[in-house]
Amino acid sequence: MLLVYLVSAWFLGIWLASGFTAVPLPYWLAIGGAALIGALLLRRQQTAALLLACLSLGAFGGARYTAVQPTITPAHIAYYNGETDITITGIVADEPDVRDRSINLRVAVEEIKLGDGTAVPVTGLIQARVFRFPPIPYGAQVRFSGGLETPPADGDFNYKDYLARQGVHSLMNLPRATVLAEGQGHPLYHAIYALKTRAQATIAQLLPNPQAALLTGILLGNDNGLPPDLQEDFRATGMTHIIAISG
Repeated sequence: MLLVYLVSAWFLGIWLASGFTAVPLPYWLAIGGAALIGALLLRRQQTAALLLACLSLGAFGGARYTAVQPTITPAHIAYYNGETDITITGIVADEPDVRDRSINLRVAVEEIKLGDGTAVPVTGLIQARVFRFPPIPYGAQVRFSGGLETPPADGDFNYKDYLARQGVHSLMNLPRATVLAEGQGHPLYHAIYALKTRAQATIAQLLPNPQAALLTGILLGNDNGLPPDLQEDFRATGMTHIIAISG
C-alpha cells in the first residue's frame, strides 16, 4: 500500500505541475527536498513520515515535469509557430508513420530560414505530414518549405498535449519536401528498421490479408495494413490493444 501512495503522489505532482506551469523548477525542488528531510527526521512517526514522503514525491514529480518542458527561445523551432513562409532543414529522427495517402515524419530540426531570407540555427522536433510518394526514410536529411503550426488542443483528444509528451511542439502540413541526403541517422536504428521491413515482407509472403496485416500489427506494431472495417470491429469490441506491441 505504501508504494501505491508514493506512486500516486508522484503522478499527482506531475498533474499539478502541468496546471501550474508558472511555478519554477527551484520551488518544486526546494519543497521536495524539505519534505524528504522532514520524512527522514520523523521516520518514527509513521503517519507524519508518510505524509511528508508523499509531499516529497509529489514535488519531485512536479520538478520532473517542469524540467523536461522546453524553453521556447529563438533557438527552439516552436518559437516560430505561426510563420507561414519558412524553410527548415533537419534529419528524420524516427521511423516514418506510413498512412494510406501520407506519411508522418518526426524531424530533428537543424536550421530555419525565415521569409526574409534570415537563416537561424535551431533545435527541437517537428511533426511533418508529407505525401506518401516518394517515400522518405529514417535518417534522411530533408528540407521542408511551408507554414509552421502549433498542434491543435480542441476537441475530445488534446493533440497538443499528446505530441508535447513526445517532445513535439510544432507541425508542418504537406510542405514542399526535398531529400538532401540519406543514411544520416544512428546505424543501430537503421539496422532495426531494416530488420523490421524484412520481417514485414516475409509475413506478407507467407500469409494472405487480412491475416498478414493482423500479424504485422501484433508483432511489429504496424497496423496500417488492416482494412478499415476490421479496425472498426476492433474498436467496437474494445480490443484494439491486441494489435499493439504493448498489448
